[in-house]
Amino acid sequence: MIEVVQGLPGGLPASDRDTLLLYAWGDLDYAGIARALDVPIGTVRSRLNRARRILRTAAGTNDPELEKEHGRVDAAAQHA
Repeated sequence: MIEVVQGLPGGLPASDRDTLLLYAWGDLDYAGIARALDVPIGTVRSRLNRARRILRTAAGTNDPELEKEHGRVDAAAQHA
């Protein structure tokens, strides 16, 4: 994932990247990320949404169903 994020034209904003990495590799739920970054949980949700949208666009698709195939959306719903 790091190679994909680094290869994006303009990359991800640092705050979105940090939030995404804490979720993907830190295995933190939304509340844990909010505490770690000292931001409201709504900010975590919007940063993750924006990062996912940027990554889907960079991958040439804007299909949120792809995330469901990998199980992270369902897990995210349980953590919210």
